[in-house]
Amino acid sequence: MTFADLGLSDQLLRAVDESGYSEPTPIQRGAIPSVLMGRDLIGIAQTGTGKTASFVLPMIDILAHGRSRALMPRSLILEPTRELAAQVSENFEKYGKYNKLSMALLIGGVQMGDQVKALEKGVDVLIATPGRLMDLFQRGKILLNGCELLVIDEADRMLDMGFIPDIEEICSKLPKSRQTLLFSATMPPPIQKLAAKFLNEPKRIEVARPATANVNI
Repeated sequence: MTFADLGLSDQLLRAVDESGYSEPTPIQRGAIPSVLMGRDLIGIAQTGTGKTASFVLPMIDILAHGRSRALMPRSLILEPTRELAAQVSENFEKYGKYNKLSMALLIGGVQMGDQVKALEKGVDVLIATPGRLMDLFQRGKILLNGCELLVIDEADRMLDMGFIPDIEEICSKLPKSRQTLLFSATMPPPIQKLAAKFLNEPKRIEVARPATANVNI
């Protein structure tokens, strides 16, 4: 199976090809067609399975067909750490180079002024850590009611870091009729509860951890 079989646009296939990838990983094969169809999704996958591209690629195509330069963010990706958030933004730049999508990265440890300026211009994709997002929200710098696509990535790490209350609050500020994708390496009860509360008849995709993880056991 190739990326072309997954229903992605020609611009996107060109960017993927130039990145040197020819075959989608199991999580990408399972997730991309469902995301393109607008379904909610639970992806159970470790880091290293290619899961970032499994939501970044279809998001680029979904957003490319919509209204660009909206004044409010059209999509939101929540990451537990600034390193992961930065990695996702690099993926958007790499795969989205033939699509004119705008992006803002909201992470701690960076001056808030620049982030506010980016938001004022209007963004298609907001990539954020929950703490900084809540901070800007409480200051009235951000509106999320135009956000039609939410990704909660590394949900079990969010749980370990105490971010679940923030995520629940963020979810409550988004439109009810949105598409939500949740990725987690494990599904402990609090994450199952979160998924049951905020996802609508999600498709569930479970992928074995990469083989390299078992070598030292």
